[in-house]
Amino acid sequence: MPRPVTPPPSARPDRAGRQLPHLLLALGVACVTSTAGAQQPADDPGRSPGLRELEGVLAQPVYGDGRSAGSSKHPQDAESAPAAVVVRTGGEIRAQGYRTLAEVLDSMPGIHLQYDRAYVYAGVRGIYRPGDFNSRLLVMIDGARINDALYDGGPLGREFPLDIGLIDRVEYVPGPGSALYGSSAALGVVNVITRTPSQLPGFRSTVDVGSYASRKLSATWGGELAGGRALLGYTSERRPGRDLYFPEFDTASDNHGVARRADGQSVDKVFAKARWARFTLTAGASQRVKDIPTASYEAVFNDPKVWTDRYAFVNADFADHGSGDDELYARLGGERYQFRERATSASADGIAHGTEADRADAISGELRYTWKRWVGHRLTAGVEFQRNLRQAIRSETIAPQPNVETDFDIRSDRYAVFAADEWQLTPSLLLNVGARLDRRMDKKSTRSPRLALIWTPAPAWTLKWTRGNAFREANAFERFYFDETQKVNPQLKPEVLRSQELLAIWRLSPNLSVEAAAYASQIVDVVELMTDDDGLNVFRNRGEVRSRGLDLTATWIMAGGGHLRFSGSHQRATDGESGVRLSGAPRTLAKVAWAIPTPVAGATLNLNGQYVSSRLTRSGARLDPYVRGNAHLNYAPPGRPWSIAFGVYNVGGERHLDAVGPELRQDAIRQDGRELRLQLGWAL
Repeated sequence: MPRPVTPPPSARPDRAGRQLPHLLLALGVACVTSTAGAQQPADDPGRSPGLRELEGVLAQPVYGDGRSAGSSKHPQDAESAPAAVVVRTGGEIRAQGYRTLAEVLDSMPGIHLQYDRAYVYAGVRGIYRPGDFNSRLLVMIDGARINDALYDGGPLGREFPLDIGLIDRVEYVPGPGSALYGSSAALGVVNVITRTPSQLPGFRSTVDVGSYASRKLSATWGGELAGGRALLGYTSERRPGRDLYFPEFDTASDNHGVARRADGQSVDKVFAKARWARFTLTAGASQRVKDIPTASYEAVFNDPKVWTDRYAFVNADFADHGSGDDELYARLGGERYQFRERATSASADGIAHGTEADRADAISGELRYTWKRWVGHRLTAGVEFQRNLRQAIRSETIAPQPNVETDFDIRSDRYAVFAADEWQLTPSLLLNVGARLDRRMDKKSTRSPRLALIWTPAPAWTLKWTRGNAFREANAFERFYFDETQKVNPQLKPEVLRSQELLAIWRLSPNLSVEAAAYASQIVDVVELMTDDDGLNVFRNRGEVRSRGLDLTATWIMAGGGHLRFSGSHQRATDGESGVRLSGAPRTLAKVAWAIPTPVAGATLNLNGQYVSSRLTRSGARLDPYVRGNAHLNYAPPGRPWSIAFGVYNVGGERHLDAVGPELRQDAIRQDGRELRLQLGWAL
């Protein structure tokens, strides 16, 4: 990834609260459908597997298959988890036609996305700092960290190394998660749980074609292999470049602001998963090649600027269930991240051609034990390590005058011990306490406690109160990057988040539930890029950021198999020193998802959409609120090996603006309009 630049908070007053009437517009959006290639069961021929998964969301274990990380690192229902856990099952993901992990997260309360035509960034509960590469959000695959070891960035867009069709469920745990997961889990934890070989037996394939000549091929095979069950997957996607207009470059020398076919990308991913009794082996690799059209970092407009992201990971897991609910779990894994850039930039000396090569290699592991032999208690304790074998950035000018601008290659280590206890004080009162001690990369220590009280005064009510700390350690880039404009600062302190939250769950009936979460959080010693008296930039700890808000979610499972969910969020994120609103952060979010059964067996219609209130750019300009809706229709006839799905994204053609960071001349980037997608599936 290229080096980010942290913008100052906006100083414009906030009037987003006046946009509340637009919430009503969110109910008029979009549509999505059922699992491609799935077949109807014999005992229920009229309803799709996706709908059955939707109906079971509230009762499903938050933890997935018992080997993946959850809010407590062991299987439990959402209602007993010490957080406001949000789950999207694979059935719903495929029914709604979500194409990336970012789109899945965008359906969840309190999350908003920003896209600068390079990467997708997630704002969480109003906190969004352009250029941080999602380093305050921990992203995992089957409980193993996927944030890279150089920028600590969590991939969310098409650079995410797993195809969306291989996801069994996505669990999002908002709030501080460092008590179990350490650094980067400041704003929340996202755990992506992959599908098993038994869920995808035989050979299956899908072909997608869509707007702008986009196309995608996915294929999986599941079956017996070497005495175990194996799943293999391959995905290839191509999205050709197209012309884009940027008014900031509207001059004769810059082709009047039109970037010619400069936004294309190609994506290739492979995945393998095998199981033998208590042992699971998971591996994956991906490459995304993206043409950057925005002329960021002083690049020459309309000249080739190509960024390549590569991820590779392998994890071996062992889980042994002893007597009762006891479990011994061990994991050992390796990860690699690489970034490559080719660009032409403009400087005072003329046109320069340069390259950048980043690489981060790491091995990591975890050993933990869950014990439930002491009446009323469930104890979990473990150790974890991450050994960063290589954290390197080399940036150089090739022509006209060769020059190495940045070149560092370091190693570092992280170690941690953690423990947690769920204590059933009374039949209706559960106490959850936990703490973790991390030895950071700078060889100093951080303690992260967590406390949660869960009270069920009546079958229809559950109340949760949580309080905890989390931290984000300054990454290798922030501490050691240097060039002619920036100097190192290895003494950076970690950011520390303190948070409190009150959650109420009200089950009005077996088919209708309402959740409300009120929260307040504070991040101190925020790491930001500043300019010293000597004129050089440097990352330093500065001030604090505060966030307060309310999330409200209502879920209704209707007679006949329909499913309707609505969420609304009101949030206020401000700079702690000035009290002004953070740039890029909307005050109000409203989201809706509706699964609609049809009279035709195997056919489903789904709608989803959202309203996002106004946001401020880094210069203080106000971006208009917008409404976007999607529609997806799927037909998987019972007993047939084929399926067909048709989706319309951004039904109304809304082309809103997203705020971007100061590495771009633009203050905001225009987003795409309406897109169509046709998907054909086949199963053998």
